[in-house]
Parts: sequence; C-alpha cells; structure tokens
Amino acid sequence: MKFMKNTFLLISAAFLFSCGESTVELEQTYEPKIVVNAIIYPGQKVANISLTRNIPLNTQPNPLTLFLNNANVSITDLSTGKIYTLTYNAAKLSYEYKGNDWIVDYDKSYKLSVNAAFDGKTLSAESVTKTPRKGFSIVDSETISGEIYYREKDKNNYVKEIPLKINLSPGTKFYPISITALDASDTTFIYNNAYVEVEREDVKKELDRYKYMQRQIQNVNPTATQFKFDINWISIWFYSRYRLVVYAADENFRLYNLTYRNVQEFDGNFHEPRINFLGDAIGVFGSMIADTVYFKVKK
Repeated sequence: MKFMKNTFLLISAAFLFSCGESTVELEQTYEPKIVVNAIIYPGQKVANISLTRNIPLNTQPNPLTLFLNNANVSITDLSTGKIYTLTYNAAKLSYEYKGNDWIVDYDKSYKLSVNAAFDGKTLSAESVTKTPRKGFSIVDSETISGEIYYREKDKNNYVKEIPLKINLSPGTKFYPISITALDASDTTFIYNNAYVEVEREDVKKELDRYKYMQRQIQNVNPTATQFKFDINWISIWFYSRYRLVVYAADENFRLYNLTYRNVQEFDGNFHEPRINFLGDAIGVFGSMIADTVYFKVKK
C-alpha cells in the first residue's frame, strides 16, 4: 500500500529555537524575518505552507504567537504566469490553495511570494523551485515489505540489511528517507539491540529520538535510472510497524537540508545555511515527489 506523504520535517524550528536553552552573547543585530517552511508535491494540491516569524536570541515566547495568519501568500506558475492565492487554514496553522482548478505539475518552475507585517515593518520575499521530473517511485518487488525479524540472518548466517530500491527522477540526485516506528513506546523498544544500552526511563524521555529516523541518498548519478540502498539496522529501535517514505527532492531542499545544521565555523563565527530566497525570508521553498512502503519488525 502506498500513499503520498505531505509532510516531511518541521524545519522551521531550526531557526526559531536554534540557540536551545543556552545563552549566546552576541551584539543585538536582530532583524525581523519571515520563516518559511514550504514544500510542494507534483500531482497534489498545495497545502501545509507554514509561515512564522523569527525571534531575538535568548527569548522564549509562546510558539503559537509566532504563526503569521494574515500574510499575503501566492504561488505563480512561471510557465503560464498564472497566480494562485493561498488561504490560511487556522486548524492546520498553515496556508493552502482552496480551488480545484490547479494541481502542481512535474518539471515546472513555481514562484512563492509572501508579504507580512510585524514588529512595525512590512516584509516581503520570493523564491523559485523547479519540481522534479516524473519517474520516481519505490520498486516494491525489491524493497522491504511485510514482516521481518529483528536483525534477521540469511542462509550464510549474515545479518540481512533492509533493502530499498528506487526508480530515479531524471536529473534528481538527492533522496531523503524518513523511517517512522508507528508503535513506538517504552514497552516495544529493543533493549537487547546490537548497539547501545538504553534504560527504560531514557526511552520515555527521548522517545522521538528513536521513533523518527532519517537517512539520505545523495550524489546519485543523474543519468542512472535506478538505485539500490541498504538501510542499516541502527535505524530500527522498536518491535513495531514502520512507515518508510522516500523523497525525490529539488535543489532548494537539498542545499538547505545539507547546510542548516552546520552554521558555525571552527573559529566560532556563524554563517547562514543555503537559503534560496530574495528579500526578507529564511527557510525553504522546495518541491518533492514522495513514495511510501510499510513493513513490520518482529521479535
């Protein structure tokens, strides 16, 4: 069974709370910015476009006050010039396209335009993504599915890796992978795993750390048509059902994803991640194709 997954990562948090609980002594150089978390998917309507505001260092406001619910947001199809205005969905805290006359297409360029006012300033920004080309999918017959025992062995007594094979999107070289344990809890955790000793109380405190795992395939030969990838068992921490989502990601998301965690140099100076925005915004406007498989790990 497959379905197209509309959400990938809550990446805006990297900007909003990047300093964590520590105190950073810097000059007061705060500038208001629109924080954009926007991914569009060919074959789907536009939804879950998140706009928030940034905050000064060493402040901890109520996160719900950071969402921008009165911004002007639109996406332009650059091949036709047609502009599609997005509407705020208060229940989902994000913007979406309400009409039924537009579905995101493959191999097309789209421009996101945003305009919002806060802190006494009117801010605007825009970014362009080119959607991946059609062709990406998981090859079901050569990918994990059904049930498998934890660290199951083959006939030669070697531990089997978790197989994944994909049909590539022509020209796309970055494929993030999301692995989610659907039955994760302190009672289903694999305490006798092959890697580290973990106490039950630590599992309870850091459940999400083990529940949500990420891998990535990068620098793929853009002329290849298929790619095989073995997922190591270090991605598996529960006797559970799993959802495995693979994405064919555009260049905007690739550059942002590979740089947003590495913003401090060896000498302590900070730099920005790769952000493809013109104007007063940080974050990412990208595009992906997604495909999904399910499997179960047994004791």
